[in-house]
Amino acid sequence: MMDKLFNIDKTKYASNLIGDQLRQHIEEVFGRSGLNFVGKFTGANEFAVYDKWTYITWNVPNFKRKSAYLTGKLIASGKGTLIKLDLKPNPVISVFPIITVLLGVISIIIAQSTNQNDSVIIFGLISVVVGCLFYLLGMFFRNRLKNNFKKSLTL
Repeated sequence: MMDKLFNIDKTKYASNLIGDQLRQHIEEVFGRSGLNFVGKFTGANEFAVYDKWTYITWNVPNFKRKSAYLTGKLIASGKGTLIKLDLKPNPVISVFPIITVLLGVISIIIAQSTNQNDSVIIFGLISVVVGCLFYLLGMFFRNRLKNNFKKSLTL
């Protein structure tokens, strides 16, 4: 439930290639120019990928700025190798929809219970719509990275 709420996608893909062959193939993909993402191996069987699109343009130290992130792990299986992927949009895009929808719903409830004017209800409705749009934007960024990665690896 939390994965859906925060727009996280966990996926597994099977490959016929054996561990080192698949690792070498992924490293070759990371070395290509002209891709929409950047990736590197962070451990023996783990890698991290992020989209080249920048969501937050100002530079803040230790703050994630890219539109989507992917972490992957290579797991040996009987017939080949399993690729386990965790995809997430930018943390701001994950949290902002929840906050704005809650703010909108609370505004609508307060406006209805205290007989406020229509401007508070309109503010609440706009907040809910903006939250839903940001959730969809996060899905777009996450799926864009996933599809580009799959296409590059030919999964």
